Amino acid sequence: MYKVMIVEDEMLVRVGLKSSVDWSKYGMEVAADLPDGQAAWDYYAKEKPDIVITDIRMPRMDGMELIERIREADKETRIVVLSCLEEFDLARRAMSLGVSNYILKLTMTEAEIGGVLEGVRRSLDEQRARGQPGEGKPHPSNLDLVKEKMLKDFLFYNIFSADEFERFVVQHGLRLQPVRLVACKMELDRFARMQEKFKDEHGHLIKMTLLNVLGEIASAARRGEAFCIDDKHYLILLSFEDIASEQAIQQESHAMLGSIQEAISTYFGASASFGVSGIRSGYKNLPALYADAGKALRHKFLTGTGQLHRVGQPPDLAGVRARIGRLREAAPLRALLSPIKQKEYEAYLQSLETSLSEDRKTIESLLFHFLQWVGTSLYNDGQNEKTLLMNVTGQLEEADSLPEMLDCVSVFFAEIVEETRNRLHMSSDITKAIQYIKQHYKENISLQAVADHVNLSFSYLSFLFKKELQITFIDYLNRYRIERAKELMAATQMKSYDIAVEVGFSPEYTYFSKVFKKVTGLNPNDYRRQRTSGQAAAE
Repeated sequence: MYKVMIVEDEMLVRVGLKSSVDWSKYGMEVAADLPDGQAAWDYYAKEKPDIVITDIRMPRMDGMELIERIREADKETRIVVLSCLEEFDLARRAMSLGVSNYILKLTMTEAEIGGVLEGVRRSLDEQRARGQPGEGKPHPSNLDLVKEKMLKDFLFYNIFSADEFERFVVQHGLRLQPVRLVACKMELDRFARMQEKFKDEHGHLIKMTLLNVLGEIASAARRGEAFCIDDKHYLILLSFEDIASEQAIQQESHAMLGSIQEAISTYFGASASFGVSGIRSGYKNLPALYADAGKALRHKFLTGTGQLHRVGQPPDLAGVRARIGRLREAAPLRALLSPIKQKEYEAYLQSLETSLSEDRKTIESLLFHFLQWVGTSLYNDGQNEKTLLMNVTGQLEEADSLPEMLDCVSVFFAEIVEETRNRLHMSSDITKAIQYIKQHYKENISLQAVADHVNLSFSYLSFLFKKELQITFIDYLNRYRIERAKELMAATQMKSYDIAVEVGFSPEYTYFSKVFKKVTGLNPNDYRRQRTSGQAAAE
């Protein structure tokens, strides 16, 4: 029996873990349960348990110091960390010290704990069978990383052959057979939001948790292995040597992916999208299966998040077409445009609908130019000053799919209409200030110069800008200058740095480029290129 030491200062967690697990099932027994790192170190120095399950934050000696001391004394003791999501930095540091795995205290289930213990026992059994730590063999704590590297070296770089990959699968007891293989590529939806939610800047804690979840589901189904591809992409390989029916394989693979989707919703409050390949036998076909899964997953951009896409099935464009139809029927917005510009508006929508068969970059470029055209057209038609100040670019950059982008556009247009309906009644002082800016924006004007012109104090005019326009003087001035710069880019062949000086920016081009990107989402040269391609598409 492998000896286990549990170290946890919260008595209920410690006792609960000790009593809720059938340790004998994993060939283990709890030799000690201790409330702090110092007591644990004293026990470890005398008894040398095989497995240490430890909290990170504890009195007298914390878990990090305990792990460091154990690793200085012994590289082979298996260590499992008990952690909370907010302890991400410490958990990441612990993993760098050769921790075998970790368990989230607040969400741990019996199945999750069992999966971790089963992996630890398997690694100890392998070590015992060898009689000593094997040279060149991966430490069990790094098995997920070794799996990831092996898959990428085989799949992407052709470093290993299919036979070598098969030997790796057998050697490490992976739940795979080279018979009726299916590749499922998974993409975490709105990954940046997940990182922000869990304060996981580099995505390491999300990755560790997700690999645990995927491993648990694969273990319960008794088939399949999960590999991390990058921060938000994972590959789930399934083999069906025991099922001959293609329909039955599809049903079971869909059921597993449904379980994964449910788990991601439960643990992360998020969703994932899947691309599923066809069925082939032989590890030599894995590159082709992976390519098929990736091709299917690309349909996510057109159909939306949280869906499963099977290779060979066309994407369902009903949602996108319905959203374009709603933009076409946006009568309140179109009423703000002149008759000529209404025709241009329709031409953009037709181009957008036609472009659905194009690549993502082409569609995004056309949509971006459509928005810029709407904003500039409304401004030039004398609409409310605040129309120009609304910026939807950041929201589009965060969107995961075209339906989500079009929803952002609809909200943006509704805000424009609402702003126009509730037209801001600017004070005569702000009106005079804006007129002065429009007449002198090419000059090196300052808030003080404008304040002198309207006979107000510097501070009071600054207050009026923020109160009536919800923007600072310098931001308004910069946005006005950028609109004029965009017009020059569309109508002339002037160099960007010459345009910067022409609209009132200093000869220091870097500042102009920085402001331009803040307002439009692109640097000047990229904007000009995309505007040219967007106009060509609209024509």
